[in-house]
Amino acid sequence: MYEEYITAKMTPAGKVLEHILRKAKITQKELSTETGVYPQRINELIKGKRDFTIEQSLNIEKALGIGIEGYFYIIQANYQVYAYITEKEPSQHPDLSKFSTALFWDTRIEKINWIKNKEWVIQRIFEYGNQQEIEEAIRFYGKDTLKAILPTINSEWKKETREKNFKEFVQ
Repeated sequence: MYEEYITAKMTPAGKVLEHILRKAKITQKELSTETGVYPQRINELIKGKRDFTIEQSLNIEKALGIGIEGYFYIIQANYQVYAYITEKEPSQHPDLSKFSTALFWDTRIEKINWIKNKEWVIQRIFEYGNQQEIEEAIRFYGKDTLKAILPTINSEWKKETREKNFKEFVQ
């Protein structure tokens, strides 16, 4: 039961603790008494106002009978990495002035997450893009990334154009 939360990187450790307490019908005060962690500190951990220390994580997981050492600390670290990456990714993008707004007619170009949506972006550029747009995609993603992604696109739509641009610019 507890392992599923370690892999769920989008969930803060405090929310996991809150969920476990609710399911076990344990109050924050009862947990405080059992662990020696002040009640207000437990509340701050749950609300995300404070980070778990290793000691708090070990004490709380022992009191709750969780057999995974550093459980809440691991969840917290996973969440912090996820939060950092998702905050940082939108700032990583190619030179947007090289792209026409017509290429991404269905979305706002400044809102595109160029890292998470790279397969879709690369497909769109190689199907509809001009030389300048394709060259900027090559500069931003690198030829190795394009060589890995473009052959895996199974869509028949604009396949000839995509393959022509791949041969002309990447190979």
